Amino acid sequence: MKAKRLDIQVGLIMAATALVALALIPGDSVPEIHDDDRLSNFALVEPRPRADDWPWYRGTDRRNVAGKVRLPAQWPASNHNGWQVAVPGRGHATPILWGDQVFLLTADSEVQRISLRCYQRTDGRELWSTELFQGGLPTVQDKNPYASSTPACDGQFVFAASVARGRLWVTSVDLTGRIAWQREAGPYTSKGDYISSPALFKSLVVVVADQKNDSYLTAFHRQTGHIVWRIKRPDGASCGSPVVATISGRPQLIVAGKGTISSYHPGTGETYWTFRWSADRVANTVAFDEEHVYATSRQPQAEVVCIKANGLGDVTDSHLVWRQPKIGGEFPSPILHAGLLYVLSDDGLLRCLEAATGKIEWRRRLAGTFSSSPLIGGDYLICCNETGIAYILQTGTSNTIVAENTLPDGIMAPPVVAGDALLIRSSSHLYRIVPPTTDPIVEKPDRIKRRL
Repeated sequence: MKAKRLDIQVGLIMAATALVALALIPGDSVPEIHDDDRLSNFALVEPRPRADDWPWYRGTDRRNVAGKVRLPAQWPASNHNGWQVAVPGRGHATPILWGDQVFLLTADSEVQRISLRCYQRTDGRELWSTELFQGGLPTVQDKNPYASSTPACDGQFVFAASVARGRLWVTSVDLTGRIAWQREAGPYTSKGDYISSPALFKSLVVVVADQKNDSYLTAFHRQTGHIVWRIKRPDGASCGSPVVATISGRPQLIVAGKGTISSYHPGTGETYWTFRWSADRVANTVAFDEEHVYATSRQPQAEVVCIKANGLGDVTDSHLVWRQPKIGGEFPSPILHAGLLYVLSDDGLLRCLEAATGKIEWRRRLAGTFSSSPLIGGDYLICCNETGIAYILQTGTSNTIVAENTLPDGIMAPPVVAGDALLIRSSSHLYRIVPPTTDPIVEKPDRIKRRL
């Protein structure tokens, strides 16, 4: 009897999924879905990453900060401690870590193939590679190739978002490389590839599709791939990633896009608040603390805004804490740590602001163009430019450059922290860089001393 009931439930889920697929005809408006009360949305155990894991974009706490680590400040381009492996294809997705496994999305443009690869954390040995798509990939820009969306892992499955055949897809792959499910979120058209990364909340994996027409947010059930909810968003070709965090005492899903910064209930898609701003396009991710959201944009004019995140409805006139004009970046995301907000522009101007007031503490010019977001590991602020130079600065108000390191083939993806090591994806390789090892000091016995 129980088995029969389960078959009926599975059949209903498959039928609902088929109806959704039929509804998504190119050129038609994307229908909203509100299925959060269905039986298929049963609760799952929330992910429990270890302290030295990096399970999704911007790390476990989604701030791109790893506090209690001892990272190397200097390393040579070759013969450094750790390992390096050549990665077939290209991509700007960051690596993610769960336990002994490192996962990386990559694409071969010549054969139109997107793959998820898994490497051994300790030595870089490739464990498996799973093809997600072949053919039907969109035309992309050289600076924004396929495989630029960072996957997310819940300890059982890896969730990868990618575009093929004019659709945005989410694929669930188990930790042995087997595809568990693959579902479409909705139609997607853009001049570049999809770079926004999925976010996890309880039983859901959420993706955003901001495009010229028919923008939307879609939430899938992590185990079944069933669409639990999908809502429409303001149209505009942006590509920033959503952030899920508890802010002002409630879970919020924050998305910055063209014209608005929006907060949603991540379990249902219900809108909490919206804030109107000047941004025409956003390609980065917001920062946040316990009470505020910090967002930056560059087009048509640079600005950084701080918003108190406890509002409802349109909070443009009521919840702006401060605004700094003529500051901001398009691709690098702001990063918040110890009461200071670091904002890096695409052309290398790094600023440190007091988070409470927006007051500029210091400015520093870094050479080169930046697509990679800054990372904080321990006492270091790490900024990597597109030619492969990694600037290591001391965090705080001193703006001291501790070291400059170079990887020869360029860096577009933000580095990530793996315990006391760094994982960096360059244009052609994946590097694991660890602190130098030193032999322990052992006191030699003094043979002259008399035994007492």
